[in-house]
Amino acid sequence: MTFNFRWTRNDSISLRYTIAGHGKRSMVMLHELGGSLESWDEAIEPLVADFTILRLDQRGHGGSEKVREPMTLEQLADDLDMVLIESKLPQPYWLVAAAAGAAVALIHALRYPERVAGMVLCAPALEADAARRTYLEQRSDLAVNHGMRAIEAATLDRSYPVALRQRGGAARFETYRARFLGNDPVAYGLANRALGSAQLRDGLARSHVACLMVAGTHDPLRPPLHVAELAALWGDPQRVEFAELDCGHLVAVQAPDELARMIIDFVQRQEENGDVDGLASSLASGRAQI
Repeated sequence: MTFNFRWTRNDSISLRYTIAGHGKRSMVMLHELGGSLESWDEAIEPLVADFTILRLDQRGHGGSEKVREPMTLEQLADDLDMVLIESKLPQPYWLVAAAAGAAVALIHALRYPERVAGMVLCAPALEADAARRTYLEQRSDLAVNHGMRAIEAATLDRSYPVALRQRGGAARFETYRARFLGNDPVAYGLANRALGSAQLRDGLARSHVACLMVAGTHDPLRPPLHVAELAALWGDPQRVEFAELDCGHLVAVQAPDELARMIIDFVQRQEENGDVDGLASSLASGRAQI
């Protein structure tokens, strides 16, 4: 599949994004810390027939501007809003997010619930306790002072367990590893510190859109029990589901086909149950296509 990259900017940031597919439904995909819009490459193949999909590189990542000033999760949510305005993606849209990207997705959904048809949160990283903050700060310093290779082993051993590295072919892991090493160390460090400030658990109780939370069986960072506990805090217990996939922390990279199928099934169930706010009226209104 060929992707046409686009950029948008304001006085503080330049951001890269891309749009694929021509489906009636809209979808936004937010990558993990240290990832990029390419993290979703394999997962979108089964989705483009049913969805028009926007992916972006969050500030400091991928093809977006490499920043040198501290960033916040709220600022990343502002960036998302800027891209959505520029792209004119039809509303409501599904938010699909991985790990730290889930924090940005939740902030956006709490700000603009009327824009969101539903959410799929994979291994959501929504809070950091004292030990986790210390780890993120130490990893930030190590990356800044010694480069991405200095943190590669410790980071990938946890997010991409050795036992999973042959799944989907060895090239899948090596491609992810190469992209990870290609991160700008300073911007990556700043993103670590932003995640260290995450305290969004209370926001779950204020969330009422349909939500699927997905955990990886072999994920030591956000194990299934932790993700299930987050799902139990959702504001509307009738509109949240928990599911587990046979993968590690990087669900979209390590189980792309299974995740795509799970997303399709979840969206279809919500539509059949009439639980997607505004979706039918949005489609019927014939909003302009991208």
